[in-house]
Amino acid sequence: MKTSRIIIPALICALAALASCGDRNQKMPDRPKPTPTISKADQFAIDMFSSYYLWSEEISPSLGRLDPDTCCSPAEVVKEIRYKSNVVNKTGYVDRWTVLTDDLESFTNSVQGLGVSYGYELSGGVFVDASGKRTGEYFLIVDYVCKGSPAESAGLKRGDIFITINGKVITADNYNDVFNSASITLGLGVYEGGSIKNSGNTVSLTAVQMYEDPILVNKVFDLGGKKVGYLMYNSFDLKSVEALPAFFKDFKAQGIDELIMDFRYNGGGYAFTECALASMIAPPSVVSSKSVFQTEIYNSWLTQAWKDQNVDTKTYFATSFSANVNGTNYKADVSDANPSVSKVYFITTGNTASASEGVIVGLGPYMDMTLVGERTYGKYCAGYMIGPGDLYDSKKYDFTLIDDWGMYVMVSTFADKDGHNRSNPADPTHEGGTPGIAVDIQCSDNPLDGYQLGDENETMLKVALTAAGKVYPAGTRSVETPAPKLETRRLEHGMPTGTLIGTRELPKLR
Repeated sequence: MKTSRIIIPALICALAALASCGDRNQKMPDRPKPTPTISKADQFAIDMFSSYYLWSEEISPSLGRLDPDTCCSPAEVVKEIRYKSNVVNKTGYVDRWTVLTDDLESFTNSVQGLGVSYGYELSGGVFVDASGKRTGEYFLIVDYVCKGSPAESAGLKRGDIFITINGKVITADNYNDVFNSASITLGLGVYEGGSIKNSGNTVSLTAVQMYEDPILVNKVFDLGGKKVGYLMYNSFDLKSVEALPAFFKDFKAQGIDELIMDFRYNGGGYAFTECALASMIAPPSVVSSKSVFQTEIYNSWLTQAWKDQNVDTKTYFATSFSANVNGTNYKADVSDANPSVSKVYFITTGNTASASEGVIVGLGPYMDMTLVGERTYGKYCAGYMIGPGDLYDSKKYDFTLIDDWGMYVMVSTFADKDGHNRSNPADPTHEGGTPGIAVDIQCSDNPLDGYQLGDENETMLKVALTAAGKVYPAGTRSVETPAPKLETRRLEHGMPTGTLIGTRELPKLR
């Protein structure tokens, strides 16, 4: 699939005329040439786009930019030629997720919740002056801390505020140090009267290699005889698939009637884990009959490849799950882990993406559900993390120079059993014209409300519990959303928001 360079005669004449005007002995500067490794990475990207990419036909005219003889920056070019459309997305890029990396192992670990970390997740904001003008100084707010992390050991909790890093004010130049440094000292602030002040206290942390458990909170609330389970789940990683059944067996033992799934920080993960979780929420009759959970749509090349191999491109509810990913076996028996709930509430925000949206979409035809919070992110396609060994037959292709490289590439769109996806603006079931799933009851996350996650008075959980029938005493409410001068947004690091990893074995190029 290697592309050839096209020589344009008019361009040659123009260069010749330009050279004749100066010193005939002067040589034109040599263009930089790709190293052998980069050239192979270019070809790998071409082959990935040509074979697996969901929008392979749409971007095929741009593949010449990855010419192995001339392209010295394949990772940047991959980002630039990802699929765009002015029909679905007025801002341009539809695919915001496909990336080429020279460190696939670290990329994969970030989805698995593995890596060197302080064990917290943060929102960030900027200070503004009295006139509303930004000062250039930032503040950071703790959304949550992970179990067994340095952050937890240091006593940090949701709602804590950072205003300095190693004695310096936080700016665009240093705020990434809160994730990407080996050790750090953070100056703490306090939120009072609509503004943030210096508390005079500091906390020092040393990052460690750790697993960030995505199962953050599980509780059961008694609402006057109706029991409602609550689970905050932050990532569809592979390790948690083996832990989840125990939590749902406990829900079943306690006789819950309804369930609140908190996906407000869940940016996605593995389709394998997604289906296992959905099979513990769906009506037992739907699971026992192995009904369709999702349908998948691929490009024309892959669609034909699956057809030739008699591969079913539907995903089904099940009671037993097994997968081998990168040489590790993962198993989950959910046969006795379905509490048979009559209704499910999903807490969502703009960080709720991909596999989280997939659960909502796949369960939609079968469940009574209510969405609480904010419109979801809008990631309606699934990607695969693929290395050269997954694409090429080693007997025919030599890819030793790029065996550390890989691509997270969009391969398919997911839909419910009827072929619909409420997250996709192009789908007739979609609401609002903006990517993502609209909510039924609107509210916003507020880590400064004074309550920890799982507390019945925490802002978003309180709205969900109220929808489920809980009656709060008159006059009790959460603290109001921070004043407008505290502009906040979730900080991204590691894998991009909206990560859905497929585990179906793709055909190799032979």
